[in-house]
Amino acid sequence: MKTLENNLLETLSLSAFSLYFIFNFIDRSISNIFLLLALLLCIINYKSLYEAIKANGQLVLSVIAFTLYISFAGYYHNSPLNELDNYYRFILLLPLLSLSLNEKHVVSVISICAAVGLMHAIDVNAFFDDTFRLHGTSNVVITYANMCATLLMISMYYIFYKNNKSYLLIISAFIFLTLLLLTETRGPFIGIIIISIYLVFILKNRTENRFNFMTPLILIFIFIVSIISIPNPLGDRFKEMTKINLAEPLDTSNYYLRNRAYFISYGIEELQTNYFKGVGPQNIRDRMSQSLKMKKIDKIIPTDHLHNDFLDITVKFGITSLILLFLIYFCIIKTKNKEHKILLNILMIMLLSSQLTQSQFAHHQAITFFITLLYLLRGRKLQEKNSE
Repeated sequence: MKTLENNLLETLSLSAFSLYFIFNFIDRSISNIFLLLALLLCIINYKSLYEAIKANGQLVLSVIAFTLYISFAGYYHNSPLNELDNYYRFILLLPLLSLSLNEKHVVSVISICAAVGLMHAIDVNAFFDDTFRLHGTSNVVITYANMCATLLMISMYYIFYKNNKSYLLIISAFIFLTLLLLTETRGPFIGIIIISIYLVFILKNRTENRFNFMTPLILIFIFIVSIISIPNPLGDRFKEMTKINLAEPLDTSNYYLRNRAYFISYGIEELQTNYFKGVGPQNIRDRMSQSLKMKKIDKIIPTDHLHNDFLDITVKFGITSLILLFLIYFCIIKTKNKEHKILLNILMIMLLSSQLTQSQFAHHQAITFFITLLYLLRGRKLQEKNSE
């Protein structure tokens, strides 16, 4: 009876999580409700959760250490809770470690996400109205772009590495690529290029793939050349990057590139005197405003994050926070299961590359999306398999 009850709870938890993931591409407020439901069901199924925590002890300890440090640093800087809540996502989402999806379920969820993402793009007339960039269900366009790019690369993993040539998966990959193009966002291509090269090296070592191991890299090369050579909004945004004066990056005429150049410059400047304890997350905007006034720069609008998570978290909380963050990342990808390790590496590459151009911890949808995916692949059943 208890086994049936546990199986029912696991089924309900997986269903709620799947709906959370799907509704990320329909309505993120509804997706949050399903995420809370999934977490509640995982906690109710406490035996499975206990097993998951035991199987992932190092990861859990690293998350606790990171959370305690952020709490201590926040207390030291008198930071309000709303400035810290996204950094607590690692510990709040830990119950999801008790879940795991099989490959068939993963492919089904990806296909549904692609379908609803396409319908949403059609609904907002994204294909025929070029006066706006597709934001999807996100309030920040780069968040939606990173989500689409991540699912695109997961699809590529299953198509090329797992040799899953289902039409649904191939069509899904094409849809996510199309949605990514409609966002006109450059940042995700850092991860896409790195992962394409990574897949080439992985496929090269597999005898059955010796004739097509270069396919991912060839496809991305053809795609990027096409984007740059054929007139289109995304290609124009790539070309703008060639106009940056590296000697005087703040002189660039492009608003976004100029802001990011200043944010990096400001962050490095702050680290020179505050690298150990940071300045506090709630103080970034005011300190940046003072710096802009002192330097008589009027082309930059001050903000509370630096659009680079590694620089951002270090400036806010000190170098220790960055070290503990990387410790979590290391524990997440540390697994003996080779196939899942490759997929975890792909997800981690997408997360790390996205953090170079976006402060993920400033956008709860973005950081939650990545953490939930990574936890799912670190799930209890995967660890049980490793120990067999």
